[in-house]
Order: sequence, then structure tokens, then C-alpha cells
Amino acid sequence: MKKNIVALVMLCSSIMALGTVAPARAQLGRNVIGPSLAIGGGQTSVGIDSKFGLSDNISLRPFVYFPSAGTYFGSGITYDFNLVSTGDRVQITPFLGGLVSIGTGSSINNTTTIGLLGGADFDVTDTIQLKAALNVPISSNNTSTTVNIGAGFKF
Repeated sequence: MKKNIVALVMLCSSIMALGTVAPARAQLGRNVIGPSLAIGGGQTSVGIDSKFGLSDNISLRPFVYFPSAGTYFGSGITYDFNLVSTGDRVQITPFLGGLVSIGTGSSINNTTTIGLLGGADFDVTDTIQLKAALNVPISSNNTSTTVNIGAGFKF
């Protein structure tokens, strides 16, 4: 339990530090945080997913998930392709990148995973964003491909 608290504090500290150093133009309305589900490996995990715009097309995506008897935390870095549909002005932002994930706990066996990350963000309103993503591990530590779905509040 102490490891999970330390990991969560480290993740929150890095998020706060990033928010203070990113350019103001990149921060405005491009940051998102909210609840998320990770589905894969025979289980569904609840967690917190976020996105911080580093530039117009580059985002840092820290996350933490809580599967049974463990914790996954890490971050992805993605290139965001901005697409805007006509009519109702629904913004769709596909993204592609890489991620590093660290798993701790008895059921996870303390693993570090490197993988590919791809998906899309959907702007529902000016303050709400939905996300769907696929995490595909490329390291050889027997971790599973996961599908992540979530919602977030833009700030």
C-alpha cells in the first residue's frame, strides 16, 4: 500500500510540475483529467486518465489504474491529428504514440511495459471530452493489450 501511495504522489507531482512549465497557449483547453476504464487481460480496471498538451500536436498522457491486487501507472506521449467535422462542430482528435507503464502488486508481479498507444479524443462540449484508446505492449513481459475508455474535464 505504501508503494501505491508513493507512486500516486510522484504521478501527481509530475503532473503539477508539467502544468507550470508548459506554454500558456498549449495549456488552454488542451488539458484533460477524468475517470477511465481499462479492459484487457481478463479483467476491467478503474483508474484516472489525463492529457496535457505540450504543443499544438504533442500530448503527455499520464494515467493510473487499479486492477485487482495491484496498481498500473505510467505515461504515454502522443502525436495528435486534429480533425474537425462540419455541422455540430464535434472535434475528433486521433492520436498515436508510445507509452511506458509500471505495474506493482501481487497479481502484476512488478512489471515495466513499453508499448504503442493509439486512439481518439472526442470533444462533446467545451468542457467534456471522451476518449477511446488501444494500448499494445511491445515488451516481452506477458502483459495484455488493453482497451481504455473514459471521460474527462477540460481545463
